[in-house]
Amino acid sequence: MRYAIVSDLHANLPAWKTVLADIADMGADKIICLGDISGYGPSPVAVLESVYRVVQHTLMGNHDAAVCGIVDPETFSPRAKTAVLRHRELLSSTGIAWLKSLPLTYKGPGFRCAHGDFSNPAAFHYVIDPKDALPSWRATDEQLLFVGHSHLPGIYVIGASGTPHFVPPSDFELEDGKRYIINPGSVGYPRVGDCRSPYCLFDDEARTITYRMVPFDSDGYRQTLVEAGLGEDPWIIGNASRRLPWLRAKLAFGKPTANAQQHEQDRRESGWPHSSRKGRIVHILLLVALALTATIGGYAYNAKRAAQHAPLAITLPPDDPPSLIAYPLTPPDKNLLPPWPSALGPDGLLEGWRHAFDDRRQQRFSTGLRDGATTLRATHTASHRFWLESPLINLAGTRLTALRLKGRVVKPGPFDGTVFYQIIAYTTERDGSLALGATTSFEMRNAARKSDPPFGVLNRKIELGRNVSHVRFRIEGTFAGTLEIEQPVLVGEHRRTSETKETKP
Repeated sequence: MRYAIVSDLHANLPAWKTVLADIADMGADKIICLGDISGYGPSPVAVLESVYRVVQHTLMGNHDAAVCGIVDPETFSPRAKTAVLRHRELLSSTGIAWLKSLPLTYKGPGFRCAHGDFSNPAAFHYVIDPKDALPSWRATDEQLLFVGHSHLPGIYVIGASGTPHFVPPSDFELEDGKRYIINPGSVGYPRVGDCRSPYCLFDDEARTITYRMVPFDSDGYRQTLVEAGLGEDPWIIGNASRRLPWLRAKLAFGKPTANAQQHEQDRRESGWPHSSRKGRIVHILLLVALALTATIGGYAYNAKRAAQHAPLAITLPPDDPPSLIAYPLTPPDKNLLPPWPSALGPDGLLEGWRHAFDDRRQQRFSTGLRDGATTLRATHTASHRFWLESPLINLAGTRLTALRLKGRVVKPGPFDGTVFYQIIAYTTERDGSLALGATTSFEMRNAARKSDPPFGVLNRKIELGRNVSHVRFRIEGTFAGTLEIEQPVLVGEHRRTSETKETKP
């Protein structure tokens, strides 16, 4: 039997339809949903109706429990609470009653499923840090457990050593003497900036786990979010650069509908504000006044936002690399950032990182050596913007109070522009979602003493707020010329060295 294990659909209809098509293509025999059909997204009715029709076993998630009145939405983040209350209004009494009837766990042949952990399924505890998995293993006997809730796909393993550890999503075969907790990730709310929907397949005869990552129509989802009055989502905004650049101006290829023609006729007959020259002038003046008001009120915010988050034309690769788990930090000075590869991959991809260019024809990366170490060279034949960023780094369990960022850039030829090193912080909301926090930015200026070639050096400590759970490193710059980037280093620091403990995986 092949089971498709899905979780956290969160009323995202485009993602759910795409995953369903992939499940059918993969030939799964049954579908198990680990909960959170509702919440966050704009299409709760359509998604619930679809799940009811095609999913063999569906569990209750914390958002489902809030929609049907079992859990108080006041404990949720403001955005999650807004969606829960909206979904209550949209669902019929039949839909609410079905959500209320959903079980908290499901027991299959040799495996068990829940939305959160198994020690108290109704409490919806998260399994994020490897030690979070221990209560579930103590509460069950099965070798294989499936959980959702955190939206973070991955595998928790415990063997003869008795020490649990985390493994990023990967295909594998179950081994005797080991126990596993599998999180398939979130279909409808990937959360870490990746607009692909993850789920997994379990073959109980072959004893294999297979992960699938399916891209969906993120632009269509984003539009329905706005139309439903739910605003923008941070993880969707962060993937705006995935869309293809427009080649031509938009043209209307369809004929006006009967409603549009009737609307035009009504407008002409009404006589306001277009039927007379005076009316047209009044209308134009009103539009100008509104435009000036919006421009003055929003200029500072939009200018700042555009400078930091304006999408570039091409992103390589388009998907966020799998998140990195910082715990355990062994040795204490372990670099949290992926190493520069000795050579670029196909199409100029940088393994373990992602980047974006303004104009691929005039911008490129290459690798080289300086003092025996691999360097990354960014070459711009004209002034263009680029960014390069690491995967999301999960700090859970590390008890870090600060990070130290070290870096060095060399400008071996003519260079005109600026380069910034940044640490972007995230916090985890009560519902497990990630919220964008503060961005700490450092300009990589030339060293005070003159040198040939010029270089910039950074060695700065970044204090972490008490609630920071994830960070990301980013290089962003606008320049013409060549920039040689030596391997950046990001290490954790504790307030007291006695707090640092060595832990073997």
